[in-house]
Amino acid sequence: MTANVPDPALAAAADAMRRGESTRAMRLAKGVTEQTPANIDAWWLYAQAAMAAGRMTDAERAFAQGASRAAQSSAQARFLVQRARPLVEEGRLADAVGSVRAAVAAGLRESRDLVLAGFTLTHAGLPGEALPLAEQACAAAPDDADAWYNLGSIREYVGDRPGAQAALERAIAVSGGRFVAASYRLSHLRRWTANDNHIAALEAVTCRTPIEAARVAYALFKEHDDLGHIDAAWDCLQHGAAIMQRLEPWSRDDEAATVAAWRTHLSASAFTERDTAPREGPRRIFILGLPRSGTTLVERILAAHSQVHAMGEPKAFAIAVRRLAKISDAPLLDAHVVAAAVKIPARDIARFYTQEMAPFNGGCPVTIDKRTQNIHYVGLIRRAFPDAAIVALDRDPMDVLFGAYKRLFAGSHHWSYAQSDLADHFRHHVALVDHWAGISEIGLIRISLEALIADPEPHIRHLLDACGLSFEEACLRPHEAQGAVMTASATQVRRPINADGLGAWRRYSEHLKPLRDRLIHDGLID
Repeated sequence: MTANVPDPALAAAADAMRRGESTRAMRLAKGVTEQTPANIDAWWLYAQAAMAAGRMTDAERAFAQGASRAAQSSAQARFLVQRARPLVEEGRLADAVGSVRAAVAAGLRESRDLVLAGFTLTHAGLPGEALPLAEQACAAAPDDADAWYNLGSIREYVGDRPGAQAALERAIAVSGGRFVAASYRLSHLRRWTANDNHIAALEAVTCRTPIEAARVAYALFKEHDDLGHIDAAWDCLQHGAAIMQRLEPWSRDDEAATVAAWRTHLSASAFTERDTAPREGPRRIFILGLPRSGTTLVERILAAHSQVHAMGEPKAFAIAVRRLAKISDAPLLDAHVVAAAVKIPARDIARFYTQEMAPFNGGCPVTIDKRTQNIHYVGLIRRAFPDAAIVALDRDPMDVLFGAYKRLFAGSHHWSYAQSDLADHFRHHVALVDHWAGISEIGLIRISLEALIADPEPHIRHLLDACGLSFEEACLRPHEAQGAVMTASATQVRRPINADGLGAWRRYSEHLKPLRDRLIHDGLID
């Protein structure tokens, strides 16, 4: 926390951190905390080294210890807000939010701490609470590009598109045009024209990392696509997708094994005897489907209901499964995780999930979890919550796959960067959805996006009825629903239900021929 570190061991730890030796730095700093527990500089360095070493539990505890020993409220606030970082990494959003709120109460002052507080609250689905902190960060450091980017993101989520554009443009300006993440987000904020676009500026950017190059390529695709420059847009998309394939490889064999494990361990026979006693907390609605399949639209339709609150896309269910299965050295989900997960008592999963999500239910009797990846957990969801409504979205395969292909999902959906991977993933997805739909006890609610858009009212009435909700006129106007939208569809769903995005793949039909041919060959489309 301080610039001068008199303790020789702590000085050695600081030197190890500067050289990137985080494990050694952590060991040395921990030794100082054991000898002099009141030394908050040691706790700070110990926590930062643990974060760098990927030791999130140790980092969280060290930040908590530092906060408890900090005499000044400003120092305590810094420890508390930093404690949110490992908590978020561990999926403990309720604790992260509590730590941020305590930090705010203690008095956050520095822009970077306010940015972190705002990011944490936004990540937890509370952008409205994050907004004033983001505004304070910009006021405290008007030349801080990160602060302006954070503010732009939050304004987009809460539906303030002009404000988001202004903040993102400020982030780019104060960075000297080098803030590539802001340029990427700005490109997707609205439709650009021949007289109002950023193509020249994007082409002039010097990228320092592969992920920056990918963001520029995807941003150029979006703006060229807006202007109808099909070939130029496609070239940019191919360049960006090729970079992401190298950065985030995907294994079709691993996914096939995971799907096979679910079908083996949770077949229809696993549901002949179920614990159907009521669970604590609100009644749950889970909305599932491929990204870009219309899950956000359905969420907004349901969230317009007076009895329903949307909680965004929490990782809570996956985290519950992983933690209760006591798995720490495997991917988030694979065949081995599935084998362990099916042995977890259903009530334990329900209890963990309910406790974790309690701060985010808005006090409503019904809540929505719209994490699309929960399609893998449908069988466990039904076991954990017997009265839950589980909604699965269907959309034209070419539209939904192209929709995923043209977006940059850095850190997730690694199958979305090659046409062959798109086809393989879709085949596995269909097999898994068909498996869950074939088990009558699960009661999967299937919704066609095209049918919903073509004739909204009867399909919305059917959806509400299937979810155990009375009809309310407001559900016919989802664009007017209150609340944040924190997905790639944040801009689109602020408009009335429309068919603008249907058939978008046809502009690129010649380029997408390999994907279409594969889907036809696999019998997935006519």
